[in-house]
Amino acid sequence: MYVAIEGCCHGELDKIYETLQYIEDQEKIEIDLLLCCGDFQAVRNEADLSCMACPEKHKFMQDFWQYYAGKKTAPYLTIFIGGNHEASNYLQELPYGGWVAPNIYYLGYAGVVNYKGLRIGGISGIFKQHDYCKGHFEKPPYSEQTKRSVYHVRQMEVFRLKQLKHPIDIMMSHDWPNGVVYHGDKESLIQKKRFFQEDIEKHQLGSLPAWTLLTTLRPSYWFSGHLHVKFAAKVEHELDANNPDTNINKNTITRFLALDKCLPRRDFLQVLTMDTPDNAEGQLTYDAEWLAVLKQTNELMSTSHTSTLLPTSGLHEKWDYSVTNEHIDQIMKVMENNLKVPLNFYRDELSVFNPDASFQHKKAEFKINQQTTEFCAKLEINDPLMMLLQSEEGDTSFNVSSLTNEDDEMPSAIISNMSINPDEINLDDDEDDIETASAENEPKSDTSDVANKEENATPLSPLTSAEEDEKERQKDAHDFKTPTRLAAKFSLNLPLPQCSTPQTSSCSSKSDDDAMQQVLSADSFSPITSSDSDNSKRITSTFYGKRQSDSGSDLSEQDSGPTSVSRKFKRRNASFYVCQSDDDAS
Repeated sequence: MYVAIEGCCHGELDKIYETLQYIEDQEKIEIDLLLCCGDFQAVRNEADLSCMACPEKHKFMQDFWQYYAGKKTAPYLTIFIGGNHEASNYLQELPYGGWVAPNIYYLGYAGVVNYKGLRIGGISGIFKQHDYCKGHFEKPPYSEQTKRSVYHVRQMEVFRLKQLKHPIDIMMSHDWPNGVVYHGDKESLIQKKRFFQEDIEKHQLGSLPAWTLLTTLRPSYWFSGHLHVKFAAKVEHELDANNPDTNINKNTITRFLALDKCLPRRDFLQVLTMDTPDNAEGQLTYDAEWLAVLKQTNELMSTSHTSTLLPTSGLHEKWDYSVTNEHIDQIMKVMENNLKVPLNFYRDELSVFNPDASFQHKKAEFKINQQTTEFCAKLEINDPLMMLLQSEEGDTSFNVSSLTNEDDEMPSAIISNMSINPDEINLDDDEDDIETASAENEPKSDTSDVANKEENATPLSPLTSAEEDEKERQKDAHDFKTPTRLAAKFSLNLPLPQCSTPQTSSCSSKSDDDAMQQVLSADSFSPITSSDSDNSKRITSTFYGKRQSDSGSDLSEQDSGPTSVSRKFKRRNASFYVCQSDDDAS
């Protein structure tokens, strides 16, 4: 099974799909699934665009509205998570996931689904400490503050995912797990992104809750976006000798890969082969254990704007909400033994964008999605938006004080105050490639380093959340970059398959150390990546994740031999051409 992984989409669906179709044509393969790691930008109209937290100069309709309106259909089943540049009003209608357009599925705040034998999970948003313990209190129309807090990860979703006991093949998050950078080539990463160095040295890069999930769930693969750079790592998990039962069905290694956003000459896409059962279900299905966890934790759901404390070991009588086979059997009975995700996408004709009538949709409206209503009715769980409608204060849920005595002081559910996770990754970095390349060998002044740091990270401070959001808005309004337009062309070289039967990257962990080292090395993720030589900017790639040969020898771009055929892939005004020679001057 061929699975495509994409970093940050930023609404560039046409380019992504056309690239995949080109790979299929050149490699004579059939891609089954596309996974997008956030910043999807499911923008249907101008009102959705106004709900996206980013500088005004980056707000464009892009491609998604045509898929929503039915003018185009996604050629591949596409599963995505949310990031920090989203049409949050639309995604908030689907807290448990659902179809945002035909053949395009959103995993919700957090979710787990199955497709052709792969168990795929994900968590949307990015981590910010000051919102982590709150409920989902935001609702459209958003203020400038809630426009940002709405995409911040909440402890409820992390708590739910931590209840899972069955093995997971793939997990996705938008921001990186905090500790993963120390399991890959961090020196190379610092060379690419020098302003990461201080955060890496201080253990401040990434999301601590995501790292907790990675070490708890131990998926075979973990994919991320957000930081706009390709980075691969291998995380080896230690077995718990004191509790051997916890090691059952646990992977000993997680392979991590972060990818860039969809731009020319950027490492934004990776196609991997994964082993799946021959008789695997060909339709997207719900995950029974995840549905059981949703039902068991429904009483904990909160829409409060104040911090709450979830059940904790040693503090509360009940703190383990993992499910048993009996709970799963009950879910199967409720679902009538049919876990297929219904094809129940509903198009709101009033939300369809009309390019001939600008500003038709001026203000985002509070809407309940029929998919969520049907899902919640089936499982008998709460829709967070309905809970907000039922209470002015937005807190109709679980009363945390019932878990503790009134006289006891309730501890604060603090994860850490040391993780720096920027809300706004600078979206101008695509305009800075030429300047960076020309200035690479020039000495950098301290002032320049500080400026780079300020552009890409939000340092922690004792500011309140409102003051932090105001600081972010001021940063958005300031243009740090000197606009340098790059030619709108899209190049890649794809060698022909290097063996008649490409080897696959299995989702299960392997015992052979040599084979594992080959599969899990940073180089084993061979993305669409740039390589400049002989004044020709060419991009080479293998389309599968594990390199060839049982002997463990890797083929580099330099020694791939005469079997490697160079082809140039170009984009002009969203049209694609293939030729045998370079045409960089056009």
